[in-house]
Amino acid sequence: MNATRRALMAGAATLLTAGGAGAQPAWPARDLRLVCPFPPGGTTDVVARLVAAALGAQLGRTVVVENQPGAGSTLAAGRFAREADDHALFLSQIASHGIGPALYRNLAYNAETDFRPVKLLVTVPNVLVANKTKVPQADVRAFLRDAKANPNTRTFASAGNGTSTHLTGELINLLSGARITHVPYRGAGPGMTAVIAGEVDSFIDNLPTALPQIQTGTVAALAVTSRQRLPELPNVPALSELGAEFGMQDFEAEAWFGLHAHRSASDAVVARMSAALDAALADPELRRQLAQRGTNPRGGTPADYGQLVTSELARWKRVVEAANIVVN
Repeated sequence: MNATRRALMAGAATLLTAGGAGAQPAWPARDLRLVCPFPPGGTTDVVARLVAAALGAQLGRTVVVENQPGAGSTLAAGRFAREADDHALFLSQIASHGIGPALYRNLAYNAETDFRPVKLLVTVPNVLVANKTKVPQADVRAFLRDAKANPNTRTFASAGNGTSTHLTGELINLLSGARITHVPYRGAGPGMTAVIAGEVDSFIDNLPTALPQIQTGTVAALAVTSRQRLPELPNVPALSELGAEFGMQDFEAEAWFGLHAHRSASDAVVARMSAALDAALADPELRRQLAQRGTNPRGGTPADYGQLVTSELARWKRVVEAANIVVN
């Protein structure tokens, strides 16, 4: 074979590889969307925008955040599931991919089969706070013992019926044997106002929003729901420390946020998304900014995130059924 013939065959092979029927176009081929199922301005929205900017820098594309609030994130999740777009990501969390499917029977999506897990981004611990007059010693053990000995005389507020803070309180009831009456409010702000005013004994809230009130001494911190104590509250016990008396040796209940792709995204696209997010989350500046907002940067593989979602779906379904929780 002469040199000219070899050159022609090599050129033909190159053309087939680049543009043949089996070739895959480069991804991303255009800018991306990141659907945030909460309104602008809150911690969740800030996390979405920080991650979007860092991911875009890794991919060389703009990642546009689209806020689509409503129905505790389930409306946006249903809409996302109907859109076959491999250039879109959904900011999935405990509401859309953990608690919502346990609470609502007729959701317009399946949290596992309509989505492809990409990455766990951050977790957010909760904290049990109390009115300082109603729980003067700020002793979580004494509080739970009293709630066991005198059922339904103690109360806890949450950000609303069916929220993660509500179900965390019900999980504490189920494991500890206490019977603390749930009092729902329309958001974390009204719930905190209620516990400060003494309308309720206690309140379960996400750490970022509760921490300022704890630091100023407006409320007392009884316990955190993370597996271990938190650097922000080193003197406040984790519920997991309470021992066999309360059945919470391995207790952990945190809010979590991650990214899912549409089910139509290929293995290669999910792997590319995951690798870009790994690089983004390795940036010390991004980790610092996420930590500043009271979140714990995480990571892991798509399979890791998928396993978390599966386990959370099962756990919160058990809590909903055991506590007979019904939402309208």
